Amino acid sequence: MQEIPFIISGQFERANGYVRRDELAYISASKEEAIATCQRLNPNFHIHTVREDHSVPEVVRMHPQR
Repeated sequence: MQEIPFIISGQFERANGYVRRDELAYISASKEEAIATCQRLNPNFHIHTVREDHSVPEVVRMHPQR
């Protein structure tokens, strides 16, 4: 089974009126699983969009000291 990184965009809405936009990342086998995990872990987060993340991570390498 292949796991895919998903970026979930939305906003946190608190009872005191505080609102913050954010993007959360989850790795799962399907879009539905990523959404379910997000909703379970962040019940105050209202989802706007979900997209697959196909970006390539930057590899940082140490240079030898002279």
